[in-house]
Amino acid sequence: MKRLLLCALALLAAPAWADDLPTLKIAVLKFGTVNWLMETITANGYDTANGFHLETVPLAGGAATSVAFQSGDVDMIVDDWIWALYQRDHGVPIEFVPYSNTLGALMARPEIETICDLKGKKIGVVGGETDKSWLILQALATQRCGFDITQQATILFGAPPLMSQQLETGAVDAVSTYWHFAAKLQAIGMSRIMGVDDAMTALGISPTPPMIGFVWNADQTDATLISAMIRAAEAGRETLSDDAAWDAIRPMMRVDTDAEFNALRSAFQAGRPGPWTDADTRAARALYDLLTQLGGEGFKAQAGPFLPEIFNDPTAADPNAG
Repeated sequence: MKRLLLCALALLAAPAWADDLPTLKIAVLKFGTVNWLMETITANGYDTANGFHLETVPLAGGAATSVAFQSGDVDMIVDDWIWALYQRDHGVPIEFVPYSNTLGALMARPEIETICDLKGKKIGVVGGETDKSWLILQALATQRCGFDITQQATILFGAPPLMSQQLETGAVDAVSTYWHFAAKLQAIGMSRIMGVDDAMTALGISPTPPMIGFVWNADQTDATLISAMIRAAEAGRETLSDDAAWDAIRPMMRVDTDAEFNALRSAFQAGRPGPWTDADTRAARALYDLLTQLGGEGFKAQAGPFLPEIFNDPTAADPNAG
């Protein structure tokens, strides 16, 4: 009887304790891949186990997530450190920790074997003229193939689904696209010419610095809460390293076949990041210099000066970490 009473009291007390926890709000794309990790965190209670509530705020597009963050409606978003540099240069004390190592890729029709085969071909590009992946691929074509790919190929810009469709139908010969679209294309038989990480390595940028990360305003969000979120995210990644855990999130992945599902799962798992290191900072600086050189004024307009202090993992000074 005493044991039953204690259990009942514990059940009554648990919600009250949970209600006292702080909430961290993160804005995400409504159907974006970040949801997979966020769902894993909350479904397994990794947020409350680390002393906070995680609230996911789904929004329609990248611009909407940025606006929500800048207006203070959410505490965190996932974005690249180029955007973070711009914000830092404009007085916002943005900080960044890696979310994923997974980058985009150059995908092509099966008859295309290397980037050098794209001379005289049609290439679809996701993200616009100053897209970071596209700039890196341009640099590699110049170095490895000896030609300016923007002049020696026909370049078409468009949204990821459209570019994937164009590649499937043969309207273009190759596309530079985001990682999850690349994984789906590979699942239907398109060739992966190279990942953007491979292109970076070929250009002498090593290690490949993670581009995408959690970003937050250090003046508005407590470092202890950020540390708790980083620990919860790592627990979620650990769970998703087990193939069996993916059955729970498959319904939200919007896949039509097992091949697509397996390709997306493998690509996500391969992108699990480690802690940011001094070597990553040096590599990021080298990449920044390259992008500034290649992107000209268009790139400079979307990136501030390189400020290594944005790369700050609060768990490094957190006694509860690890």
